[in-house]
Amino acid sequence: MRRIMGVLVLCLTLVWAVQAQEVKYDGYQVWRITVRTPAEREQVQQLVRDVWMVRGSTIDVCLSPDEQETLRKAGFTGEVLIPDVGARIRQQKSEFAPQDGSLFTRYLTLNEIYAAMRQLADQNPRLVQMFEIGRSIENRPIYALRLTREPRRARVYRDRPQVVINAMQHAREWITPPVALYFAYRLVAEYPTNTQVREALDRLEVYVVPVVNPDGYVFTHTTNRLWRKNRRYIGRVFNQPVYGVDLNRNWSYGWGGEGSSGQPWSDTYRGSAPFSEPETYWLSRWMLSLPTLRAHVDVHSYSQLILWPWGYTTDLAPFNGVFERVGQAMQTAIQSVHGQFYIAGPIAPTLYIASGGMTDWVFGARGALSFTYELRDTGQYGFLLPPDQILPTCEEVYPAFLELLRWTRQRDWRE
Repeated sequence: MRRIMGVLVLCLTLVWAVQAQEVKYDGYQVWRITVRTPAEREQVQQLVRDVWMVRGSTIDVCLSPDEQETLRKAGFTGEVLIPDVGARIRQQKSEFAPQDGSLFTRYLTLNEIYAAMRQLADQNPRLVQMFEIGRSIENRPIYALRLTREPRRARVYRDRPQVVINAMQHAREWITPPVALYFAYRLVAEYPTNTQVREALDRLEVYVVPVVNPDGYVFTHTTNRLWRKNRRYIGRVFNQPVYGVDLNRNWSYGWGGEGSSGQPWSDTYRGSAPFSEPETYWLSRWMLSLPTLRAHVDVHSYSQLILWPWGYTTDLAPFNGVFERVGQAMQTAIQSVHGQFYIAGPIAPTLYIASGGMTDWVFGARGALSFTYELRDTGQYGFLLPPDQILPTCEEVYPAFLELLRWTRQRDWRE
C-alpha cells in the first residue's frame, strides 16, 4: 500500500506541476518489461505512473529515475527502449522546421492542421467541405472534412454510404493527425486520375476528423509532450488540481468495465458518466446523425495493429469473420508499401480489455464496420516517433483506407 500511495503522490505532483510550467523528462527512460504472471503485470502497473503499452506478457513503461529504482528494488529489469526521454522530446522539437515545403515531414500545430484543412476545402469546393462538429472542454472547435462529389448540394446524400476516419483521441499520439490529413489530401489529388478514388468519392461520403482532442494536443505542444487525456478540470486531490478524462474510455458501450479507471488521476479515467465530455458527446451526436454510416476507423498509436470489436470483453463480436476478412485485406495493403507488418485481431484478445472505447460504440450502437488502427512503431520510439517516419506511415496506411472504402461500396458488408 505504501508503494501505491507513493505512485499516487508522484502522479498528482506531476499533474499539478504541468499546470504551471513545461514538464521536463530528463532522466526518464522507457523500459520494456516481460512479466511471468498476471500478478507481476498488476504489480508493475501499480508501481509506475505511465504505462505506454501492455500486450500479453510485455509492458512498456515510461519511468522517472525514482520509479526506475523502485522497480529494480522490486526485482524487475527490462530492455531500455528509450534511454533519455527528455533528449528524445527535445530532438522532436528541434526538427519542427519545414522540410521540402511538405505538410507531412514535420508535426504540425493545431492551427496549422486546421489551416491545411481549410486550404484543401477552399481550393477544392466540388470535392471537399469543412465544417465544425462541436467544441472541446476549452471551447476549441473540432473540425471535419467531408469528401464527396458536389458536397455543397446536399447536407447528406442518403444514397451514398458514409465512412468516418478520426484521429487524436489521445493527445500524445502525434502521428495520428497527419495520417488522417494525408488521406484527405491524397484522395483529392488522385480523384482526376485514379479510377478507384473517383468511384469512391462519387459513390460514398468520406468524413475525416484529424483531431478529436484539440485541447490535449495543444497541451502536448506547450506543456507536457506525453499528456494523454482531455483537459477537463476534475477537482482537487490532496489539495492539488487534477485534470483530464480518457476520451477512449468515455463512450457508452461497455462503459465502466474492466480496462478503465474510476480514479481521476489515472490515464484511463473514464469520466463521471458516458459522454460526460464534450468531445465524445458532440462526436457521437454527429455520428448518430449520419443516416448511412457503414464503416469507421479510430486512429491511434503505437504497436502496429489493426483491431476490431470487442474491446470490453474477450467474446468475439457478431460478424467476426467479416472483420477478419477486411482486417486481413487492410493488413496486406499496408505491408505492400514499405514492408511493415500490422497484426490484426479483436481488441481484447489481441491487445487488452478496454471498456468504453469508440470502436465498440460505433459497431455496437451504430452497426457500422469499425476498426482501430495502432500505427508505427512497435516500441523503439513509441509515442515519440521521429518526423522522418511521418510520410512513410501515411503512405502505408493510405491503401488500407482505400481497401475499407472498397468494402464499404458493397451493398451489404455483412455478406
